[in-house]
Amino acid sequence: LKGKGPKVLLIHGFTASPTEMRPIGDFLHSKGADVYSVLLAGHGTTPEDLQTKKWPDWWGSVKNAFETIDGCEFVIGFSTGALLASRLAVEYREQLKGVILISTFLKIKPLILSRLSFLFPIIKRLKPYINKSAETEQFFKKHHLISYLKYPMAAVEEAIKLVKFTKKHVLPRVTIPTLVIQGAKDDRIHPSSSKLLMRLLSTENKRLVMLPNSQHIVSVGPDRELLFNTIYKFISTLEK
Repeated sequence: LKGKGPKVLLIHGFTASPTEMRPIGDFLHSKGADVYSVLLAGHGTTPEDLQTKKWPDWWGSVKNAFETIDGCEFVIGFSTGALLASRLAVEYREQLKGVILISTFLKIKPLILSRLSFLFPIIKRLKPYINKSAETEQFFKKHHLISYLKYPMAAVEEAIKLVKFTKKHVLPRVTIPTLVIQGAKDDRIHPSSSKLLMRLLSTENKRLVMLPNSQHIVSVGPDRELLFNTIYKFISTLEK
């Protein structure tokens, strides 16, 4: 979405597609921003394709997309995409003016799954795919979201490896202005992820905004106007 304002890269989440970032992109474009999005490796094809990918492949998608944009100033990442956005914030800190991390995947719901991550090598052999619920499928249809309807478990294991890498090697090195946004009623990521994230970020310029009525995919949730305006205010303040 071409515009004359700041250049912004949007990064979608695990098993999803840029459709979940489209509402944010459309709003920012309406305000003049020059908006770009990336499709992560193994996404937008089949769950079987995603099953073969490692988390560095997703990072490669993001890095390549970022480097094709001449003068990108802001990055917005959602869920797993927020982990990848935080790494851009470290590796391109001289170029970026700010990063926005939404529904960041640090603590999965229920919390017990995080503690059982050591079992994934067994789980992925016994049950390579786990279906999403019928309610989730209906939610995707209602909001015109393109996403896989099952989780490839080898890829879930990769996402958890990415979480561990980001917590240890990336978040403590983020020094640019950071906006953290979290739905208070997140049904997939434990809302306490945002507090952990705020603790791990090194930057002094960081702000947490809770969306009181929102679940995980906040871009189509009841607080979306608050979401859009909070993002726009953050960008426009740093753009001056």
